Amino acid sequence: MFRSIKNSIDMFFEKETTKPMYTMGLLINIWEKEVGLSIKNNTKIIAYKNKTLIIKTTTPIWKNELLFQKEQLLTKLNTNQNKTIIKDIKFI
Repeated sequence: MFRSIKNSIDMFFEKETTKPMYTMGLLINIWEKEVGLSIKNNTKIIAYKNKTLIIKTTTPIWKNELLFQKEQLLTKLNTNQNKTIIKDIKFI
């Protein structure tokens, strides 16, 4: 009869109207926590579509550097998640 607060919140954020905002907030939080200060300060999450994270970099040099680190970043971002959230990252 009674649900835990966590279950109620999870059910609320699984609704189609709130899920995209919740997912984007979650991804921003994970990105900022996992990538380190220098990458965080030189990137911005632009969009998330079809399990692809689209990141804008401050310079082409950062874009190139992050392309080399792409597999490591994917591993970091998906670690400690219940499921694979991100399958690909595109840098622009």
